[in-house]
Amino acid sequence: MLTKIASRNIWRSRKRSLIIIAAVSIGLWAGIFMMAFYNGMIEQRINSAITDELSHIQVHHPEFRKEYDIKYHLSEGRKIVETIRKDSKIKAIAGRIILKGMIASASGSSGITINGIKPEAEQILTNLNEKIIKGNYFNPQKTNEIILSEKLCKKLKLNLNKKTILTFQDTEGNLASGAFRITAIYKTVNGPYDESNVFVKITDIDSLAGIPNAINEIAILLKSNTELEEIQKKLKHKFPKTEIKNWMEISPELGLTISVGDQMVFIFMGIILLALAFGIVNTMMMSVLERTREIGMLLALGMNKFKIFMMILLETLFLIIAGCPVGILLAFVSIGITQRTGIDFSNFSEAYSSFGYSSIIYPSLTARQFGIIMLLVFITALFSALFPARRVLKLNPAESLKK
Repeated sequence: MLTKIASRNIWRSRKRSLIIIAAVSIGLWAGIFMMAFYNGMIEQRINSAITDELSHIQVHHPEFRKEYDIKYHLSEGRKIVETIRKDSKIKAIAGRIILKGMIASASGSSGITINGIKPEAEQILTNLNEKIIKGNYFNPQKTNEIILSEKLCKKLKLNLNKKTILTFQDTEGNLASGAFRITAIYKTVNGPYDESNVFVKITDIDSLAGIPNAINEIAILLKSNTELEEIQKKLKHKFPKTEIKNWMEISPELGLTISVGDQMVFIFMGIILLALAFGIVNTMMMSVLERTREIGMLLALGMNKFKIFMMILLETLFLIIAGCPVGILLAFVSIGITQRTGIDFSNFSEAYSSFGYSSIIYPSLTARQFGIIMLLVFITALFSALFPARRVLKLNPAESLKK
């Protein structure tokens, strides 16, 4: 009975009810889509960091990452690579030589990370060849080739086929240097990474560094991120004398980005719903005050205050529930379309690139996030319904009928 009365009461002021329903729909749509948009940004940043830069797991000498000293290399590194490669859960693996050094040209110099790589392995691991925008990938027949980023080339005024000098310390602490010819220019979505990383063939750098046929880093890409913890534990058990870190341990700021991102999105969602709640409370309070005489009559006829409390509560809940399906449908349609097409912010690509983000965003939403949104909506509905309903409890039937 109360349900029927409450549902009819909603449409007594059709315009007011439609405004509230529209506000709930638009607020929910905006909140869900904003969460999906931010979620897509974070996912893309993590995916690009894993596939282009860090991989899922890295193996080093226990002392190497403290100061990136070349003397702390993996003497059995190549054997470790071959052992790990046999695991069916490994998608790609590559051994590298990582050096901190300087790159110099006639226009200046810059501190960089020199990545000594095996071209074939790196091609599978990070798809470096697909990021080339000018020139050609390493030629097996040539030596002392180098791949630089577009950003670094502009900074040092370098171009294809020009020579540049790399300088670094060898295992004895002596300065070593070599001249390399630019064979290709690459570009990724991460500007800071581009500016500080160059790539050469491992065979052109290992002897100069004083570690011929050795490596000081092993990068491992898994077939699934869900296997990360299990594979890491297995590798730690198998190679106890090495340091084995996952991508979150190597780059803790990325792990922080995920947790902070989740918190920020839910805070914004909470602000949207709180604003909606105050609007609904205000509207329902006006409705109660306008119907003071009517409510007083119901009380005088014997309807107890609890039933009237429940009636107002149900009216408020019905208004919010009526707006939810439309808002959810609009959000899901928007997310579905933009997941396929992406949202292009190419005009702001430099700004996005400076923080390591792609300028094309593909929104996405997890079941967990949607569940939390629904919980927040329920809490908002309850919060919005209580205040107008409590106002009814304070009404005096005799005084109400005088109004």
